[in-house]
Amino acid sequence: MLPNILHKGSLFHFSQAICRQVQNKGLATKYRQDECFRLKLKKLIALAFVPLDEVTTAFDLIADQFNDDADDLLEYFEKTWIGEPKRRGTGRKKPLFDHKLWNIHDRVIAATPRSNNSVKGWHNAFAIRVSISHPTIVKLGEKIRREQSKFEVDMAKILQGHNIKTKKTCYRKLDERITRLVNSFERTQLDQFLKNMAANITL
Repeated sequence: MLPNILHKGSLFHFSQAICRQVQNKGLATKYRQDECFRLKLKKLIALAFVPLDEVTTAFDLIADQFNDDADDLLEYFEKTWIGEPKRRGTGRKKPLFDHKLWNIHDRVIAATPRSNNSVKGWHNAFAIRVSISHPTIVKLGEKIRREQSKFEVDMAKILQGHNIKTKKTCYRKLDERITRLVNSFERTQLDQFLKNMAANITL
């Protein structure tokens, strides 16, 4: 996966890349059967919600909690997402993917979408409403006009002060929990923050 393919703030791509490596490193069974290992892996994904200036510190904290059988996975993660320590002096090399590409802490604080899933959601819903693999121009035009009418009705409701629900309740509640956790982040409680965030991550 090339850096310019990874959408900025896309938690989906970040977590899926890690899941693939868990399988590639032969750790899938361990992930399913070992609750402690599963928590640690989710903590790695929770790094996406840590403030940018705390990412490396948080990674070091998590890495120390893994057993030796995860060394290959951690080596991949460090090289790809964190940056390997420099052999001479202090600091780290640049990772394959800059922290700003996958860390979404600031997006959560700013209440902006964490990914382009809303666009995908609309596309899927529209495809279902069209419900024809290859619609004619006439039929497609009719569906687009209906979609435009629905959009105009929704816009009118928003302007009148109505709240248009665009997400399922379970996803809205998840967003609210994540926002609360991110907004209450404290550096002195870093490991607890990672545990709390990991509890809200599903793979």
